[in-house]
Amino acid sequence: MKKFGSVVKKYVVGYLVVGLFAVLFLAASVFINRYSSNRYRAAIAELVSISQLETAVKESNDGMNLAYLWLADTGLEAYEEKRPVVVQLLAVTDQQVEAHFVREMADTNRMIETYLEKCDILGKELEQYFKDDKSGDYEKLGKLYNEQQEIYTYVVSGFQRVYSFRLNQLNKMERQLNSLQNTITAVEIIALVMAVILCFFYLMRIVREMSSSIRVMMTGITAIERDVFQAEPIQISSNDEFEEFANAFNGMTQIIQMQMKKIEENANVKERLAEMEIENLKIFSDLQKNHLDFLQSRINPHFLFNTLNMISSLARIENAEQSARLMEITASFLRYNLDNISKTVTLKQEMENLKEYVAIQEYRYGGRYRYDFQVDETCMMFQMPCMVLQPLVENAIQHGLAMKLNGGCVWIRAYVMSSRIFLEVRDNGVGMTAEQIDEVYRDFYENNRSSTHIGLRNIYQRLQLFYKGDVQFELNNMNPGLEITITFPWEG
Repeated sequence: MKKFGSVVKKYVVGYLVVGLFAVLFLAASVFINRYSSNRYRAAIAELVSISQLETAVKESNDGMNLAYLWLADTGLEAYEEKRPVVVQLLAVTDQQVEAHFVREMADTNRMIETYLEKCDILGKELEQYFKDDKSGDYEKLGKLYNEQQEIYTYVVSGFQRVYSFRLNQLNKMERQLNSLQNTITAVEIIALVMAVILCFFYLMRIVREMSSSIRVMMTGITAIERDVFQAEPIQISSNDEFEEFANAFNGMTQIIQMQMKKIEENANVKERLAEMEIENLKIFSDLQKNHLDFLQSRINPHFLFNTLNMISSLARIENAEQSARLMEITASFLRYNLDNISKTVTLKQEMENLKEYVAIQEYRYGGRYRYDFQVDETCMMFQMPCMVLQPLVENAIQHGLAMKLNGGCVWIRAYVMSSRIFLEVRDNGVGMTAEQIDEVYRDFYENNRSSTHIGLRNIYQRLQLFYKGDVQFELNNMNPGLEITITFPWEG
C-alpha cells in the first residue's frame, strides 16, 4: 500500500527551512556580539589596570614625600605597604604588553621599575638617617630625592601618553564595533525579509496545489452527477490527503457503478432502485461537496494565520510592536475559535481566550473600560463547551457599556459553591428592565428568529444540550448594570 504524505508536513518543511535560517543568523549574531563585547571589556579592563597602577605609584610617591619632606617614619611604612601593590600591578601590565605590544606602556613600565629602584635607595638612606637620630648627610638625601622625583615626573608623563593612546584605541574600537553592529543588523533584516518572502511563496504554492486538487475532485463529482457510468476516475498526484481521498473516491465510484449495473439487471425492481439511485447520488454528491468545502475551509484559515504571522514579523522589523502584538493576539483568538468550536475545553482555556479578546478590545477602546477577573483556581480544569464567556463579555461591552466614555467595568467571576460551579459576568452599564429580561427568557424557549438576543439564546441552548438540562441561566438588573449568572453541576 502506498504511503501518503500530508499537507501538514509540507507546511512543516517550509517552517523548518525558515527556522534554520533564523537560527543560523541568530547564532552568528550572538557569536559576533559576544566577540565584540569581549574585546571591548578586555580593553576596559586594561585601562582599569593602568589606572590602578597609576594610583598605586602615586600613593607610594606620597609616602616617600612624607618620609623626606616631613621626616616621618610613617612615610616609609606607607611606601613599603604600597610597593608590593605596584609590583603586582606592574606584572599585570607587563602581561598585557606581551599579549599585544604598546610602546608607550612598555616605556612607562620600565620607568616605573627605575622609579622603584630609586625609591628603594632613598628609603634605605632615610631609614639609616632616622636610626642616626637625623644627624646624617641630608644633602645626599636631597640629591637622591630630586633624582627620584625627576623619574616620577617621567612616569606621570608616561601615564598621560598611555592614557591618550588607550582612549584613542577605545574610540577607534567603539567606531568599529558600531559599524559592525549596524552591518549585522542590516544583514539580519535583509535575511529575515528574504526568509519571509520565500516562506510566503512556498505557502502560496502549497495553497495553489491544494486548490488545484479540489478543483479536480469537484470536476469528478460533477461528472458523476451528469452520468455515473461515463464518469472517469479522477487523477491527483499530490502525495498527500487529497490523493488518498481521490483514491477512495474512485473506489466508491466503482462500487456505485457496479451496484447500478446490478440494479439494471433486475427489471422487477428497476424503477424503485432508479429512484433510490438518484437520491443516493444526490446525497453522495452533497456529502462530497460538504467534505470538499470542509477541506477548503481548513485551508483558508490556515493561510490566514500564516499571513497574519508574516505580517506580524514584518511589523516587528519596522518596530510596530503594538500592531505586531495585536495581530498575534487576533490570530490566536481566531485559531482557538476555529479549532475548538465543536470540542469541549477547560475553564482555563476559556479564560485565556477571553483575555485575548479583552486585549483586542483594549486596543480598540484604548483603556476606556476596565476588566476584573476573579477566578477560583480549583475550577480551572472544569470541562465546558467552547465560546461561552466571550459572547457574554461582548454583550456587556456592546449593549451595556457602549454609551459610557469612561468608568466602565466588566467583572468576570468563577467559583464553586454548594456542589455547583458559578460563572458570573457583570457590568456597570445601562442594564435591562424587568420587561426586557422577561423577553430574553421567553426567547430562550420560543426560539423567535427575529429576536435581538440570538447570542444569549445560542449559549443557553448549547449549555442545555451539553449538561442535559441541568443548567441555571439568570439575568439580574444591578442598577447600574446587568449581571448574568450561569451555574453547572460540579463534580470536583
